[in-house]
Amino acid sequence: MSTENNTEIELETPTEKNGLLPGEMLRKRREELGLSQQDISERLRLKVSVIESIESNHFDSHQVATFIRGYFRSYAKAVGISEKEILSALEQSGRGQHKEQPMHSFSQKNKLQKHDNHIMRITWGMLIVILGISSIWWWQNHQQDTLAPSAYSQSSADSSSDDQNDDFSRIGSDDSSSTESESTEQASDALSGDVTGSMDDFSAQSSALPTMPQSGEELHTDASDETASVNTNSTEKAEIKELASSETANKTLAMAFKDDCWIQVKDSSGAILSTGLKKAGQSLTLDGKTPYSIILGAPEGVSITLANEPVDLSRYTAGKVARLTLP
Repeated sequence: MSTENNTEIELETPTEKNGLLPGEMLRKRREELGLSQQDISERLRLKVSVIESIESNHFDSHQVATFIRGYFRSYAKAVGISEKEILSALEQSGRGQHKEQPMHSFSQKNKLQKHDNHIMRITWGMLIVILGISSIWWWQNHQQDTLAPSAYSQSSADSSSDDQNDDFSRIGSDDSSSTESESTEQASDALSGDVTGSMDDFSAQSSALPTMPQSGEELHTDASDETASVNTNSTEKAEIKELASSETANKTLAMAFKDDCWIQVKDSSGAILSTGLKKAGQSLTLDGKTPYSIILGAPEGVSITLANEPVDLSRYTAGKVARLTLP
């Protein structure tokens, strides 16, 4: 490995022909032709400083011999000197020979390559981590999407069970109310029969007794008053029963479903009378304390009557949740 020497070397070896150096030969020929250094630089498309270095035989030692030979050949051709003559003079001066070029170490290249490899490893590691996180996120979302229909089905089943229990409860209450009404009517009829029978027996006995004008009139008056009192009680009970039936009819809420619809119905006390998904073709009858608070998931698929009077739902937008209070 040779060392670099940045000092300029002056060509001082004379040629065998005329004792002139190659640069001096070119300068002398240029002057004979009446050309300036500027003219030569324009022809060769080189800087004037390069022309000056050629004519003064000054070159940096790090310049390659091939470029030096090319400069001299171009200059010789421009001024009409034989290329062989100039190259021969250049060889004798020692500047036309190739010199051993210094060898460069590849350690720096290895360091750069190692640095690039390290960066690539970090980049791949980050990509793997990002892919792993994305995979976990996708899997969690997939699990949630899978569990959501199951939860909805379970909720629908629970709602259906609650609705059936509500229906059974209403049927039981209606039956017990009917039984109580029948018992009340039977008790009233029995009481009326007993009183009437007693009055008939008492009248028969009274007719068999000796005539007692004043006492008989008093007894007849008392019996008549008692009979009138019993009849009045029976009439009041019948009126109360009719009034209760009328009030119940006025509070009855009936719903019929043409399409599947989620509903929730509450009475004035906040008690939930019915909630859940209702199927198309189902009907529902509810009794509670008015006013009713009603939520309909699909109002276009439901018809409602309150106290046998239809409720207008046309003002509610189809496909949007409707909230209403009746009456």
